[in-house]
Amino acid sequence: MAFAPCVFPRCRRLLLLALLIGGVSLAFDPSRSAAVQAHSPSAPDSTEFVGDWVGTLTVGNTNMRVVFRLQTDAEGRLVGSMDSPDQGATDIPLGAVLATKDTLRLRVPSIAGAYAGVYRDSTDVLEGVWIQGGQRLPLSLKRTEDAPTVRRPQEPSMPLPYKSETVSFRSEAAGATLRGTLTLPDTTAPVPGVVLVAGSGPSDRNATIMGHKPFLVLADALTRQGYAVLRFDERGVGQSGGTQAGATSADLAEDVTAAVEALTQRTEVASNQIGIIGHSEGGLIAPMVAAKTDLVSFLVLLATPGLPGDVILADQLDRRIRRQGATRRIRALQRGTQQRIFEILKQDADSASIASQLRKVMIQSRGISGEQTIQREVQRLMDPWLRFFISHDPRAPLRKIDVPVLALAGAKDQQVAPDTNQTAIAEALNASRNASVTVRTLDGLNHLFQPAETGAPSEYGRIEETFDPKALDVIIDWMDAQVASR
Repeated sequence: MAFAPCVFPRCRRLLLLALLIGGVSLAFDPSRSAAVQAHSPSAPDSTEFVGDWVGTLTVGNTNMRVVFRLQTDAEGRLVGSMDSPDQGATDIPLGAVLATKDTLRLRVPSIAGAYAGVYRDSTDVLEGVWIQGGQRLPLSLKRTEDAPTVRRPQEPSMPLPYKSETVSFRSEAAGATLRGTLTLPDTTAPVPGVVLVAGSGPSDRNATIMGHKPFLVLADALTRQGYAVLRFDERGVGQSGGTQAGATSADLAEDVTAAVEALTQRTEVASNQIGIIGHSEGGLIAPMVAAKTDLVSFLVLLATPGLPGDVILADQLDRRIRRQGATRRIRALQRGTQQRIFEILKQDADSASIASQLRKVMIQSRGISGEQTIQREVQRLMDPWLRFFISHDPRAPLRKIDVPVLALAGAKDQQVAPDTNQTAIAEALNASRNASVTVRTLDGLNHLFQPAETGAPSEYGRIEETFDPKALDVIIDWMDAQVASR
């Protein structure tokens, strides 16, 4: 049963991990070390398995390629790594790798996974299973000399035609120093500036997700066009101090305000021409900042929610279970349970009362059983971030905005429905009598503004392009027009 699906790119782990949670039932004795196996009298020549092996995992309607890269170390033991190219993940370390007469067994500790396969000499294929979270999925691996790789052609390479430096600033709200990267055009004249704000979940300065670095690509494009760009590691991430435990979107908005203030202190930046570009939850945060300070001159909202979080989550759930082929009855039951949970989380009651009510819903729904599992789910649902998100109405701060706003969405976005949310954003901004509002939905693009087939998050990693160039042109042309008019 689904209680609170991933919000935006909040779940930044590998799909393999997010899909199957729990303990791993390994197909081999974990007490036997790789060293003992490799040096036992009956151990085979491990070089038989050296090389790259590629296969495809089928999870529901999603196909994911996996690559195991095996070699021997100085002591003759098999070691290696795993790639998940369709998720943009590479060099995931392997744990124990055991080889017997015709069988290969290995662990992937970081995602609590394991593989066991039998070698078929006639086909040069390992026939086996991927084991994770107590589930077993068929996985055949074929030796290859042309394993798929992760290509990100839009990422800039050295030398850069602009200046780039590491910067830091203090966020009193976070009680910590936040660090990031400031890129500056190679000019002595003050230039317009922009702060980039990432989507939900702990995010680094590049908004890294499934092997993509959208903010690296965006900052590069903007700086080449004459803008100073500040992007930073969120509190508790990368080189930034603090923690995101207990932090809500409102708390993170204080960090963004500190970033804007830091940018105004730079002599290279025109302090009256500073904007915010926010993606997903970052687009929800940007108006919260602009509504409280006169330092922000314009906003660019990318794939931004215009409706309360409970509406967003309900839509995500319905889309997901539709794709899974759920019957109308099951869909109604799922929505009903989710709505009950939302109403409980919205209450202004003490934590003990809310936790008790959540437990009752889970027991009654029969979707979750086991005391430890229920307790873990209750704690997850009571996260302050989630409680704030489902209650917050982004239209309230939008109605206070009087600076120019560009709201862009991808027509194939499956995380923030473009039709309803773009309409809500437009209505809220028009209610503020904002004289400069542009709301556009771009055909063929997903939540990350990549050209997509379906728009499903499972596609993000296997799309080579990080950010559609035409979307970048729309953003830059609009920003140029705002700067020119000031």
